[in-house]
Amino acid sequence: MKKLLLMFAAMLVSVFVLTAVPASAAPVNNFRITGGINTSKTSEITFDSTRVVSGTAEPGAKIVITIYEPVTVSSNTTYKYIRSYNITVGSSGIFSQSISLKEGKNYVVAAARKDAAYSEVRTTITRKNAVLKATLSQSIAVPGGRNW
Repeated sequence: MKKLLLMFAAMLVSVFVLTAVPASAAPVNNFRITGGINTSKTSEITFDSTRVVSGTAEPGAKIVITIYEPVTVSSNTTYKYIRSYNITVGSSGIFSQSISLKEGKNYVVAAARKDAAYSEVRTTITRKNAVLKATLSQSIAVPGGRNW
């Protein structure tokens, strides 16, 4: 019973962390993801265990890249905290951080804060396992090859 209560409390905290953003916050100047996350998509698929997330933001801005695992029970999705990466943007206005991805779905939130300003980008990166990668790589026919 205690484990169930602790798990429920962790899920509530995760939901609160994901939604505790002031609605009236101004955006962080120049915050933009330039690599590692395709901001034009809500989800993407990879076989890679890591990604390098890079971008720009106002010097001095605090960037936090947080990874959650989506957990769905009875059509109700909550987010289990996995890990966070903290970066302070230097005078160049550029940041870069390697992040680890677990197999399965990784809900990634890259957020920037500077004074009262706040901006964020969210996406889901699904990491497929190495067995699937090996299977797919062996079954692809190359044009001009013997089996084509």
